[in-house]
Amino acid sequence: MGFNHQHIFLQKWYIITIGVILLFSSCSKESFEAEIPAYITINSFEVTSNYSLYGSASSNISDVWIYLNDDLIGAYELPARIPVIKKGTYNVKVFAGIKANGVSGMRERYLFYTAHEEQITFTEGKEITIAPKITYNSSTQFAWTEDFESASLSFTYSNGSDTTINKTTTEVFEGNASGRVYLQSHMDFFEAKSPAFSNVSSNGSPVFLEMNFKTNEPILVGLKTDDDEIAIVELQTTATWKKIYIDLTDAVSQKPANTNFYLFFGMLETTAEPFQSANPEFYIDNLKVLHY
Repeated sequence: MGFNHQHIFLQKWYIITIGVILLFSSCSKESFEAEIPAYITINSFEVTSNYSLYGSASSNISDVWIYLNDDLIGAYELPARIPVIKKGTYNVKVFAGIKANGVSGMRERYLFYTAHEEQITFTEGKEITIAPKITYNSSTQFAWTEDFESASLSFTYSNGSDTTINKTTTEVFEGNASGRVYLQSHMDFFEAKSPAFSNVSSNGSPVFLEMNFKTNEPILVGLKTDDDEIAIVELQTTATWKKIYIDLTDAVSQKPANTNFYLFFGMLETTAEPFQSANPEFYIDNLKVLHY
């Protein structure tokens, strides 16, 4: 091919190539032009509770799980501003999410709370605020509770425990009293356990302990059986009251049905792990073991 012919051929190839690129660029722009979402804002949940049925309404909800027509669109940390690429009216359900065992990497939907539900019409750019109100599911069962409001307490103590749980009316989370554990300087061991409960499922359905606490020493929480002890979580020190949801499901599922379980709370000073405080102090309230 001579120089002129080759030059003409390259010019045509270049023009065709540029045309194809422009054509596909135009199609891509039309196909992938961003839609304008609506937005749902959720700042927090309001939890209510019939105290005689479910105990305290205290909560520590960290996340929201949101569904449109029963399809999950995502889980978001609170406060949340959630984009929704939908138009029209949808049934919106929002569920509370928690940090199981207080661990950020163990976020899950808390199945003992009801959903907040409403119909919402979405249009481009619309800003929608939801203030979800929830309570405990009516099918929630309680294997054991202790709110420190009764005349007597339901704990027993391990051999060698240097102290007991007493009621206090001076450092109270809510109500008239909370539980207090205090170790004097010559004391180095405390362990209390709940009454036995055996009516929790071993088939993998959720079992949780809810509690409010504050402590100047790490506290070990776990389950005992008649022949075993299973450590679940170590509560970290906190100068203010905190709410925690402790997941007992796996520990319960390891044992046969109708096993006797006892919750335990303990602290022990050793040479390797001395107490952080000269006078360890631990406060608890609103203990409840929930299951279905």
